[in-house]
Amino acid sequence: MNTYVVTKETEDYLNETNKQIVYAGINKDAAFSHTPETRESRQILDVWFNDLLIKSFSRIPNENWRLTLDKVTVAKKEVEDYSRKLKKAQELLEILEKADEV
Repeated sequence: MNTYVVTKETEDYLNETNKQIVYAGINKDAAFSHTPETRESRQILDVWFNDLLIKSFSRIPNENWRLTLDKVTVAKKEVEDYSRKLKKAQELLEILEKADEV
């Protein structure tokens, strides 16, 4: 089951970011229904599963939620990269083993 956490971010006159949790729960529709109150604020919606941050969205006033982090996509890319590296390493090992036979 996913947990949704919506955080409101605003900046004060010293450009320090202030954060306040405005929603935390399991209701996806309730989480995505939050909108920034002022044009100086934005909201971050984090989606958690089994203590892992799996997705993150950002929203500014008068805009839709924008995906800023997708761990599934990141993990798939890492697996593809490691698979490619493993294949190259295996090919190199085969060449080196043949050279060792000489």
